Amino acid sequence: MNQGRNSFFDNIPPVVKNLLILNMLIWLLCITNLKYHLLGSFDIYDTLSLHYWESKDFLPIQLFSYMFLHDFSSFWHVLFNMFNLYMFGCIMEHYWGSKRFLIFYVVCGVGAALTQEAVWSLQFFDMDTPSLIAKYRPDLINEMISNGHLVHSFTSADGYVINSVSELRSILLNTYTTIGASGAIFGVMLAFGMTFPNMPLFFMFIPIPVKAKYMIGFFALAEIFFGVTGRMDNVAHFAHLGGMLFGILLILKWRHDKGNNDFSSNF
Repeated sequence: MNQGRNSFFDNIPPVVKNLLILNMLIWLLCITNLKYHLLGSFDIYDTLSLHYWESKDFLPIQLFSYMFLHDFSSFWHVLFNMFNLYMFGCIMEHYWGSKRFLIFYVVCGVGAALTQEAVWSLQFFDMDTPSLIAKYRPDLINEMISNGHLVHSFTSADGYVINSVSELRSILLNTYTTIGASGAIFGVMLAFGMTFPNMPLFFMFIPIPVKAKYMIGFFALAEIFFGVTGRMDNVAHFAHLGGMLFGILLILKWRHDKGNNDFSSNF
């Protein structure tokens, strides 16, 4: 029995194995810290999740660090992501090698973050602060006067003293955050579909094989549909698509640099 367990973990390539361990450890740390305050006043989510670039708490490192945070209120978020990382990541790391797989994973994850920032920028581009307040925080509209200046200073719910319109805008935009490894993993799934397009895959609980290129294509179309229609708006659908887009661009670059020998040319 011990040999079987050792064989299972030994068959997981090093990058995927370490990503699985790191994501689960951080998820457990977040839950434990929430209950026991092991890190004192340090807020892991507020510091490391991806914030909109115009908000007061944005840090460039968040373009990378957000990938290792998952919803602490539910096990399904981290479980679903780690399951897909294991299923598709192991095959791609064995196929590419650890160095190339790690580069690809990071590029897709950061690319997903940049895509989310771009979507936020388009969303807020033509909205002045009064419009932003009226749409997202109508309870604060009385704090503003018609010419866009603050009537008086006030303290926000999270303890920040607001003295100007620019400070209020930053506080409001600071509420938008993204977490999760999904962007990077969608990129890995895309790579799997491009590399093994005709490999049969199965939807959960549906015993009908579907070729990888069709299943991954279906996921991409679903993300486009949900992103455009605004359904499931608590999910960063365009970030998922961004991970896939950056994955395609990197694969095309590798194909251009080294030819098609390392990749399947069918898709």
